[in-house]
Amino acid sequence: MKKIILVLLLGCMFLTGCSEKEKLEVTSENILAVSTTIATALKDQDYKTVQSYLSKETKKDVSDEKLKSAWDKLVTDAGAYVSMEAFEFRPDDRDLGIVNYTFENKVIRLSLKYDENMEVKQINLNENHPQIEAITTEDFTETNVKVGYGNMLDGMLTLPNGVENPPVVILLQGSGSSNLNEEIFENKPFEDIAHGLAQQGIASIRYDKRYYAYPAWDGVRSQTVDWEYFIDFSNVVHQLEDMPVNHNQIYLMGHSQGGMLAPRLAYDHPEIKGIISLAGTPRGLEEVIKDQQINALLAQGLKREDIAGQIKSIDDNIAKIQGLTEETADDYVVWNMPLKYWYQLNQSRAKLFFEDLKCDVLILQGEEDFQVFFDNDYEEWKKLSEGKDTVMMKSYPGLSHLFMPSIEGTTADYQIPAQVDQQVIDDMVKWIQTRELSKGEKK
Repeated sequence: MKKIILVLLLGCMFLTGCSEKEKLEVTSENILAVSTTIATALKDQDYKTVQSYLSKETKKDVSDEKLKSAWDKLVTDAGAYVSMEAFEFRPDDRDLGIVNYTFENKVIRLSLKYDENMEVKQINLNENHPQIEAITTEDFTETNVKVGYGNMLDGMLTLPNGVENPPVVILLQGSGSSNLNEEIFENKPFEDIAHGLAQQGIASIRYDKRYYAYPAWDGVRSQTVDWEYFIDFSNVVHQLEDMPVNHNQIYLMGHSQGGMLAPRLAYDHPEIKGIISLAGTPRGLEEVIKDQQINALLAQGLKREDIAGQIKSIDDNIAKIQGLTEETADDYVVWNMPLKYWYQLNQSRAKLFFEDLKCDVLILQGEEDFQVFFDNDYEEWKKLSEGKDTVMMKSYPGLSHLFMPSIEGTTADYQIPAQVDQQVIDDMVKWIQTRELSKGEKK
């Protein structure tokens, strides 16, 4: 997929027609009007008009040639122009104008960020992701839905045929950018799980992550866990009220970081009847990253004494992260995420909420997982859940982080087309229906 991003620095803007025109007030109407004007000018290759809405500083960095190059690359195979639609999006301290250009073969998205004086301080241009097609079989029916808040996310509601008001599972991905199928190469673990659940009478809803749907909006220094997970999840929970599912049987299945955050999300949403953590962890993400990085270095044939310097650097980052306070959590970036993101993760650790959870918990782990570890993370779940009869656990020999067969024990496995192991799906279904597992461990 082609993706062209122009990042424009903060500055001041003077409108077209005179040297110091009166600045516009930031309103939804003005955001829509200015965004439409800029979008029309860009489409018509009227770069002089586009430049007139850019700040003094950003004009130094974004030339007519850059704008033309970005636009030309995106429209090369777009086909005939069809239409244009503008939206405004104003959560918290962000004032955004979004314009979708629909072409014959693709949708191109223009994102404009304004400051308090209606000055464009960031402009992003990228190809919009195509909507994943719903599937209907004799066992289930899928429907494309829009979920989340503000500019909505593509979602997929999967309903078992012939079942009235079925239990429903919200599927929540791991970290980073992923679509509603949590697609990686040719593998689609969330599609496998959704279809497998529906074949046994359980509905599900899955949706694109906001980083995937809007990859260029904020930049790394504006990342928050709220924006990545919490706000959209809260809206999805409430949006289920308008869907034909059992509103008293809502479950959360989180994979990887989604499983890590599942206890916090369930604590915040008493509507959740139970949580399933697939390859989640009660440890901090920074601790998992340390293990991942050290294992990767050792796999190259290095010895621990050879990587003492790298380990010291990793430990310094961990100390910084674990010592954060609300006052010290700023935009300084550690491992591609600002400290304010890490602070929110610190406040969302499973151990802070696990004891007070009112719902049942199922912990599942692939024993060959090299991203979240059977010998560390699964064992930590055991310690945390000791004495809690509401927690059940099970691990699977030979399965990877995706709960697919592990062959090489590296990311090369993800490039091999496979499906989520059927036993994992069967165990989730059985637990939802009976709170039992096949040869599982009950703590």
